[in-house]
Amino acid sequence: MTHYQDEPLVSRDVSIRREELRKSKIHQQKEIENRRVAAPQSAWNQSISASTDDYMKNALTQVRKSDVTLPDELTMMNGTFIYSNK
Repeated sequence: MTHYQDEPLVSRDVSIRREELRKSKIHQQKEIENRRVAAPQSAWNQSISASTDDYMKNALTQVRKSDVTLPDELTMMNGTFIYSNK
């Protein structure tokens, strides 16, 4: 017979909850790892999708042709003036 003097006795319900919590944490870690592994491929796919989207290409072309800018007072207030000053 083994004597467990360091560990207190716990009920079966507590043991089941602890085991479920442990399994849940392991499952979450696996999901996080899968997402981390899939992230570069997902970013690549989004990039390819964006580059083949004709609507977005046309919209970006129109934005580049436009000479509309934000007022200097507004960009100075938001702190972006130092990056986009003339």
